[in-house]
Amino acid sequence: MMESLRNFLTGPRLFIVIAACALPFVFLGTSSLGSPLQSSFGSINGENVSQEDFNIATNRTIQKFQSIYGEDFDFNQLDEEIQLDQIKQELIVQKVLLSQSRKLGLINSETEKEAKRNIIENPVFQVNGSFDENVYEAQVNAVGYTKESYIDLATDMLSAELYRASLISNNFVTDQEVFELAALLEQTVDIDFVKVDFDQLKRQIVNSEEELINYYDNNQILFYSDEKRSVDYFYLTPDDYRELVTIPDNYVEETYANYLLKSEAANEVRFSHIMIDKTNYDSIDEAFNLITELSLKLANGEGFSELAATFSDDIVTKDNGGDLEYFDADVFPPEFADAIGGLEVNGISEIVELEDTFHILKVTEINKTEVMSLDAMKKDITENLIETESIALMNDDFDMLDEMVASNDPIEVIAGSLTKNLSTAEGITNNALIAMNFDFEIDDVRVKDFIFSPDTNIGSTAVINTDEAIIVMSLKDIVEPALLEYESVKEKVAENLLLTKASEKQALLSVEIEEAKTQESLDTFISAYDFVSQESFVDVKRYSSLLPREVVSKIFNSSVGDSISINASNGDIYLVDILNYKKPENEVIAELVNQYEGFSEERTINNISSIINDDLFDNARVNFNANITF
Repeated sequence: MMESLRNFLTGPRLFIVIAACALPFVFLGTSSLGSPLQSSFGSINGENVSQEDFNIATNRTIQKFQSIYGEDFDFNQLDEEIQLDQIKQELIVQKVLLSQSRKLGLINSETEKEAKRNIIENPVFQVNGSFDENVYEAQVNAVGYTKESYIDLATDMLSAELYRASLISNNFVTDQEVFELAALLEQTVDIDFVKVDFDQLKRQIVNSEEELINYYDNNQILFYSDEKRSVDYFYLTPDDYRELVTIPDNYVEETYANYLLKSEAANEVRFSHIMIDKTNYDSIDEAFNLITELSLKLANGEGFSELAATFSDDIVTKDNGGDLEYFDADVFPPEFADAIGGLEVNGISEIVELEDTFHILKVTEINKTEVMSLDAMKKDITENLIETESIALMNDDFDMLDEMVASNDPIEVIAGSLTKNLSTAEGITNNALIAMNFDFEIDDVRVKDFIFSPDTNIGSTAVINTDEAIIVMSLKDIVEPALLEYESVKEKVAENLLLTKASEKQALLSVEIEEAKTQESLDTFISAYDFVSQESFVDVKRYSSLLPREVVSKIFNSSVGDSISINASNGDIYLVDILNYKKPENEVIAELVNQYEGFSEERTINNISSIINDDLFDNARVNFNANITF
């Protein structure tokens, strides 16, 4: 479970979690809001709401407002009642997430390890880009924590954020959520409904010639042709330059040599360390004596992991054998690269001294990249060099073409400078794909933007570099929209008029049906129209295909006794009476759980996030003290 969450929490998401687990009251402070008078503010789901909880919720609320309205937003400008309401909402979220994360077992050794790592990487606790334990201790002590108790706080906060992330993660669904989803989707409803079939209604409508002509005359704006534009163009691709490229043998050999260097550099080296922090000892000599003693113990065969657990000052890695995972030159100092450069697996380095620390490094894993021979790679290297040089030559011409366009040279002159023939793309419309008008693959919005820009006049020329090709084009002609003759659009006129008449008839019928229901004459009314029907459905489920999706959705968002009118996407109208909702027994749900575990990611995420999560927060047991004030 932790692994699936870790896969989800990468990139920007991970940053959000790290930020949340930073020391929010160190970042923002709470002086602007004052301090609540009481140390206890009530409870949420049976958990006490403390001063620290209030401070954290306050600052998270400020951060949310600033993310929406900008960093300069002054939270104090809001009425105190609004401020307090927003903070209370954040407190509820905070505590609900924490309680759910406890239930799911998200507070564990793995979470604690991640929390420690976040602390180490937090700039608030760093000096010159490196974690400083003295700064860390001073910062957390200033707000009433010890080093250890703040790790507990950060662990709780991270677990809550992991649960928050899991609610929208495609890869994480709990057993309880699957059970609740099954219960929800197996709920049924009994309904009576009247349906007005739009297609059948249309088939009974007849348009006279006079009506069609009148509709055409009164709605001419609907029957204009699209504006059409034509352009002259030519294009260049790297293939135009291939025959101009010659690759010397020494270029191939140099490229292969670079490949060998990169392959060696691509070898992944995993390593661990034992760190002795000079500042934790009375003198540098004392720290050096200890790291020297540890080096001797390792030379005599004592276990690296055991010594790291006992002596290392790295609070994040000491309980995990000192594991630093894989070496990254952007993260670790160059002294580390020098120390492990020549080591094999299980090799142990000499003592590495940094400004404030001593280290001993151990290589635990090397993943070597497979190296291919020159003969095996020569063909591909040559091809890549030709392609690269061809692109370079093409881009050189782009600069020349750009200058010619800027000088207002006609496109005929520009094409002639490269001995290229012009082609013409005709009948280009703004509401269709332009690729069909050209004799090569084109997928760049700048082409269409140029052709239909209000600033583009006949004779205007543009050059566009798409990376795959250079396109030079000039606007040749514009055919303005014009009213189409009646005979050419007669079918469209007829369809539009049918839709209009049918929609008007439907609106009248909906009113008449409601009146007939009131007068208890519905059966008589329905029998008069073959496009109006009445049916009763029982045990309709949320995923039923018996009714249109939008109809089912609205039914399950209604209450017993409701009479609702629903316009389906196909034009049909449903007038529905909600008779009864039924929930399945727990035993029935339990038998269906396995079926729901294989649901598609989309259905799982949509249903769980929109229904179950809302229920979690709506049902939170909130008991705030009535006198919470600033």
